[in-house]
Amino acid sequence: MVVRRWTESDEAKSGYVRELFSALAPRYDVMTDVWTLGLHRVWKRQAMELCALRPGEQALDVATGTGDLAFMEAMAVGPEGRVVGVDSCPGMLEVARRRRPMAVDFQEGDAMNLRFPDASFDVVTIGFGLRNVADRGRALREFRRVLRPSGRLMVLDFSTPTSKRLKAVHDWLYFGAMPKVGWAVAWHRDAHHYTSDSIRTWLSRDELSNAMLEAGFVDARYISLRTEFATVHFGGAEMPLRHFGVRTRWR
Repeated sequence: MVVRRWTESDEAKSGYVRELFSALAPRYDVMTDVWTLGLHRVWKRQAMELCALRPGEQALDVATGTGDLAFMEAMAVGPEGRVVGVDSCPGMLEVARRRRPMAVDFQEGDAMNLRFPDASFDVVTIGFGLRNVADRGRALREFRRVLRPSGRLMVLDFSTPTSKRLKAVHDWLYFGAMPKVGWAVAWHRDAHHYTSDSIRTWLSRDELSNAMLEAGFVDARYISLRTEFATVHFGGAEMPLRHFGVRTRWR
């Protein structure tokens, strides 16, 4: 069995992820377009629509990367609201700041040790980032801590289709085709291996819902998006999700 750096320990994975995304930052958006065939943009828009952010809300986007979700959130909460984007990779934050200066408060930070007081935000989001966190349970507890009692969490990430036909396409794409073309796009010796491994070992829908409940959320639900290649998870801090206007179905 091949042992890669990101599987050695939690500390090794955290260090590897920072190094990897620092190297990928200038090409990250192109790489993500290739890996998802551009669908990540659709998934993010759908996730934001489902999340139902309101004008004036305070939102935190963790593992914000180049800021896709954070910029959508800033438009949703308007000038009366506030959006903070946190990422452990300075290179990714540099790209985000250049895209749209002043729209979002971008800060360097760790998902497992957020530097915010308790009950600071109405909404916490993380898109395609929880897979990369070494201790997911600890991160989820931090998300719960910084949420207000009426707050909610949204997690968007890859998922495995339940249809055998779609699962075959999914497995061919992410475990066969993409690792072979990954080098040409990422120009990194093993970025494509890491991405495939992180998708292969990612939690199932029910496992992530259970992890959210174990972290202290009182309600956990998920909505699989079209093709089921991605799923949006929601958790209510102290109130059921129906109180927030979060949509429970994609129409």
